[in-house]
Amino acid sequence: MRPAVVIRRATEGDREAIEAMFGRCSAESRYRRFLSPQLVMPAGYLARVLAGTSTEETWVGVVGGVDGRVVALASLARRGPEAELALLVEDAWQRQGIGTSLLRMLARRATVTGVPRLTALVLSESRHVLRMLVTVLGPTSVRMEGSVTHVTIDRWSGAPVG
Repeated sequence: MRPAVVIRRATEGDREAIEAMFGRCSAESRYRRFLSPQLVMPAGYLARVLAGTSTEETWVGVVGGVDGRVVALASLARRGPEAELALLVEDAWQRQGIGTSLLRMLARRATVTGVPRLTALVLSESRHVLRMLVTVLGPTSVRMEGSVTHVTIDRWSGAPVG
């Protein structure tokens, strides 16, 4: 039986653990998250998500207690009336419900902070991710642009969240 995963806000102190998690991810998982080949965690992205601004929230999934090993990363970046969400789950921990839990938590945070629309960029071939978005967040609008699908989820008052 796998140990429980604790979800908590990321801090600057998580930098090395996040970089280590990124290093444990396959090239395919990193490509699916960043939509381009990445050998190392993009420094600008990491600095931005760990800055803890009022428009960017970052959460981590941690194994072994609050100070354990980071196995997942989720971010919610607010831009006016919408927020872009993004997830990365370490390969060995995928399809265990961690991404779904993080997605639900991001949707709750968007609701609490008054964001009416969520967006995500997903590789069009990532059917399981597209299914997860629909299952957890409800009806979506999609626009395919080459190998990338732009997903928009309009939030309305009283809309169920997963």
